[in-house]
Amino acid sequence: MIPAHAGPTARTVASGVLVAVAVAASMLSLTSIVLPGGWTRAGLLGILLVSATTVTSRVVIERRARARGLHTKESGSAWPSVLGGVVAAWFVLARYGGPTADPTFLVTPEHVSRVVARLGEAGEIARSEVAPVTGSVPMGLLTVGGTLLVLLLADALAGALRRPAAVGLPLLALWTPPLVLTGRVPWGVFVVTVTALLLLLTLDGPLVARTRRAERTPAPVRRAERSRAVATTAGAVVLAVVAGLVGTASAALPGGPAGWYRTFTTTGDTIRLAEDLDILRSLTERSSSVVLSYDTGSDADVGPLRSYTATAFDGRRWQRGEERGGREFGDRDVLWPDDPPSGESSVRRVALDVGELRDDKLPISIDPRQVATDGGGWGYDPARDEVVGGLTASGDSYTLTVHERDLDPAVLREAPAADLDEVYTQVPDTAHAGDVEAAAREAVGDADSAYDQSVALQRWLRDPTRFTYSTTIPRGGTGDPVWDFLQHRTGYCIQFATTMVVMARSLGIPARLAVGYLPGDRTGETTWRITGQDSHAWPEIYFPGTGWVRFEPTPAQQTGSPPAYTMPRVQGDPTAVPTANDLRDRQPSAGSTSTDDEATPSASTAAAATPVVDTGLPGWVWITSGSLVVVLVGGLVLLLARRRRASQELDPELAWQQVLAALAAEGVRLPPATTLRRAPDAIASAVTTRTGRELAPEVREDLASLARAAETSRYAREPVAPELDELERLTTAVTAGLGETLSTR
Repeated sequence: MIPAHAGPTARTVASGVLVAVAVAASMLSLTSIVLPGGWTRAGLLGILLVSATTVTSRVVIERRARARGLHTKESGSAWPSVLGGVVAAWFVLARYGGPTADPTFLVTPEHVSRVVARLGEAGEIARSEVAPVTGSVPMGLLTVGGTLLVLLLADALAGALRRPAAVGLPLLALWTPPLVLTGRVPWGVFVVTVTALLLLLTLDGPLVARTRRAERTPAPVRRAERSRAVATTAGAVVLAVVAGLVGTASAALPGGPAGWYRTFTTTGDTIRLAEDLDILRSLTERSSSVVLSYDTGSDADVGPLRSYTATAFDGRRWQRGEERGGREFGDRDVLWPDDPPSGESSVRRVALDVGELRDDKLPISIDPRQVATDGGGWGYDPARDEVVGGLTASGDSYTLTVHERDLDPAVLREAPAADLDEVYTQVPDTAHAGDVEAAAREAVGDADSAYDQSVALQRWLRDPTRFTYSTTIPRGGTGDPVWDFLQHRTGYCIQFATTMVVMARSLGIPARLAVGYLPGDRTGETTWRITGQDSHAWPEIYFPGTGWVRFEPTPAQQTGSPPAYTMPRVQGDPTAVPTANDLRDRQPSAGSTSTDDEATPSASTAAAATPVVDTGLPGWVWITSGSLVVVLVGGLVLLLARRRRASQELDPELAWQQVLAALAAEGVRLPPATTLRRAPDAIASAVTTRTGRELAPEVREDLASLARAAETSRYAREPVAPELDELERLTTAVTAGLGETLSTR
């Protein structure tokens, strides 16, 4: 609580701050169902911007209302909430409506359509996945957008409608999901929110009805009000803490909260592959639920299964662009971007059953294949070599008839130069692009064919004396994540695969990123099981006449041996492919010793399964937002300064303080317990005692009028002050009369 003698501006600011704190704390309760990350920072920034807008505009509007003498309104203006809504809409569209996960400043109609589409994705995630889900871009949009909507409703109730007791109602929208899905709200969230709401109740009342005071309220009154403020605040905190402790204790009782919320939850887990891979992001723990199980009918596994490919890399993230459908295909159609390679090939039939995979892309083999599904609206996109358009569900099954290519190193070495779209050889225009190319040329040495250079890059990156496999990425400092990786040399499959793609492209070799799953673990003589831990990313190199070919730069503890066709042999010995071993020796990187992450491959395999995580906001957003907040706060400070200067305008409280000052100058002071109603008689008695003379009747009458005006100003719900001219006359008459009587003793 703030003291009762605080002015209307302080009370308005306090109300806005308390609402913002309650909403921010309630938003953090969602971290029990959406893993924290960039969306939490974005949400807090959005709350700050919207609250600064509503508070600043409300202070300006109410100050102008008081200046015009509008002191009787029971509710405030709705315009601050409208302005806050405009800022909130811009923030959501700019943050989550861009073509990538990065925020933009300018908002276009396309931003609206993307936000609508991502809200649909968020709904699908909410229906199909089990809490806690990763803070992907769609889920970040849902949580941050919902939080700002709750903030606007709470602000309208507290500021526009003057109904602070109802502020808790919209907050239930943020509390209900974690209560229903997990049966609890974080203890700290409960305490902070309830404390803020209780303190908000102490600000109830028409803020515009408060008068301004240039002089300080009498010390006894200030002490009493401060004591009441401290007691109220302490009481609110104690009440919230006790309630939280009671709730915690009840939750510990057998069968306590579990019974009612389990009805709304499921016990499964779901997996969905990311489509916006950030090579600066460390790998988070992923699910061990079964994604696929399959039967090859032999003792050989199916090999890696690819879900999608990515071509555009901006220097930090892989982007997919807009989604598109595929053409229809039949069970007998061999799906391959070009004509399938000529020559004989072995054919294998693989039967797959879907587990907890929820994706709109079907994992398929990396060789030409026929796909037989149970329907579901699947189509084939030859440009990306993907089966898309449907949605997998637990219990689905499909069959792959794989036409395995005979990948001969000699054929790959003699492949002509590829004539593909230049997008497959584009590298990010960074300050260290030349350094990355120089490192690539040093790594490949004298190798001249695209195949030999690719093998050399793979072998160099897999060298454990140079690179360390770890799921935790060190912080870089160059602004070029690929160059950072080549400096600290620590990462997991996303970093290794991305670096090989960029290095290959810098040499003019067409390359792309593939995302999918490793073959998994054997469960029987001919059966295997793939879990979320087996998700993986790898580079693919294009060879005319053969197509896209997988390479494996990620170290062996994650992937095992590299593909056989990347280890050419002559008479039983490895060929003399120029690699980094032929170059100058390098010292192992600083972090090349084995780590716990390396010792546990299962904890490291989910790079590709990490959803499109909302990792936060770039620096320009923070700078722009910070500048806006500084401008708003600076404007508020300037307004307060002007208010302070303008507060010298006479009002009943200031007039009464001038009377008390005139008495004090003559050595007359009223007892601290004297009320305004009894003050005129007490002053007259003190003057008579001091001088032996009675106050003139007209002075006593004016003194009583002034005391009534001050009393009304302090305590009336709808005070009506005398006109300024009348107030000045009363003040002048009383102070002059008192001075004249007291000076003639």
